[in-house]
Amino acid sequence: MKKILFLLFGFAIAGIANAQEPITLSDDYKTFGNVEFPGVWVNIPESSLETVQKNWAATISKGTKSKPVIKGQTVSLFGAILPEIYAGPVNVESLLESQQSEVLLFAGIEVKRGELANPGSIEYDKLKSYLKSFAKGQYIEVVKTQLAQEEKSLKAVEKDLSNSRKGNQKLEKKVQSTQSSVAREEDNTLSLRKQLDVANLNFDKISTHLSLATNPDAQKAARADLKKSQKEKKTILKKVASSENKISKLSSSISDANSSLVANRRGQEDIVEQLNAQKIKVNELKRKLKTIESY
Repeated sequence: MKKILFLLFGFAIAGIANAQEPITLSDDYKTFGNVEFPGVWVNIPESSLETVQKNWAATISKGTKSKPVIKGQTVSLFGAILPEIYAGPVNVESLLESQQSEVLLFAGIEVKRGELANPGSIEYDKLKSYLKSFAKGQYIEVVKTQLAQEEKSLKAVEKDLSNSRKGNQKLEKKVQSTQSSVAREEDNTLSLRKQLDVANLNFDKISTHLSLATNPDAQKAARADLKKSQKEKKTILKKVASSENKISKLSSSISDANSSLVANRRGQEDIVEQLNAQKIKVNELKRKLKTIESY
């Protein structure tokens, strides 16, 4: 009958959806070949089996020329140098399993030929510490990756907000500049209309003079002046029409810019909400990472 010992590290943070999961250790026995190994299960939350298996094989093979043998979900290494567990080379037998959002890793060691690390021995206790440290390191890397991704997303939202604000400033400057242009054109139109009033009076005066003139030469001169005055009126009227057309276009531009400002400000409010939500995610992950580091 197997004996199971649970060691719980960490605790859930209430109210946080992305709270860290506990790392647990439990005693068990697993058969490798014809030998039943006593060993320890450790869970590695939020990890993938492929990544954990790769990292586990690399970790236990450090400092030795021996290469780990990987068959399916088992990893074996003969002649492993693990000073954290034993002073000399040891043989490691391990098994990995994937369960929902975590990976389970079982490991047992043979310290000498035919001599296994059994529960209660110094090597066995050190094996637990070794597995706990490995699981903690893997979990930290997982959360660091999550944090890096969320921080990248945060920078992207901050950039969106900055661009939105710059866009608003640009539109506001455009509105101010266009309003100044409208004011200048309105002054120009007013001046042109005054010129038109003078031209109309002059035209009426010449018309009256022509109607009263009896001398052919005087009539000829009056008709020439009248033609010239009429041409002047047309020129001024064209300028007035052109100025009014400019005012109309500028006013439409102001209206469009104001509409864009309203839309941008609403969009900016949405971006601010996204930014605040993203900051919460980042802060949650920072707290999560800090808690895991304290395991």
